[in-house]
Amino acid sequence: MKFSPLEILKDFASFFPMVWAILRGRWKMPWKTFFLALLCLVYFISPVDALPDVLPLLGIADDSAFILLVLTLLHKDLTAFRQAKNQDKTVLEAQIVPPSEENAKK
Repeated sequence: MKFSPLEILKDFASFFPMVWAILRGRWKMPWKTFFLALLCLVYFISPVDALPDVLPLLGIADDSAFILLVLTLLHKDLTAFRQAKNQDKTVLEAQIVPPSEENAKK
């Protein structure tokens, strides 16, 4: 499965809103997906790393590799989230109500 850099950027941009929607109960998904998303956030924020960030490039490279792995695993769910978000447009419907006899007299 090949991903273009544009797809990866879209997935990254959708990741945090998706996690926020999950936490607020506005988006349902499998527990595996939720667990991977939460694990990615904790790993990224945590000072404990496989390779410390103090190392010039290696410290950031392992974080980036882990994030790309999780984004790849979550690609299907992130795409579904984006599609649902794009389709979730609020449509206000108005109904024309004929005036009642009392309102017509006024």
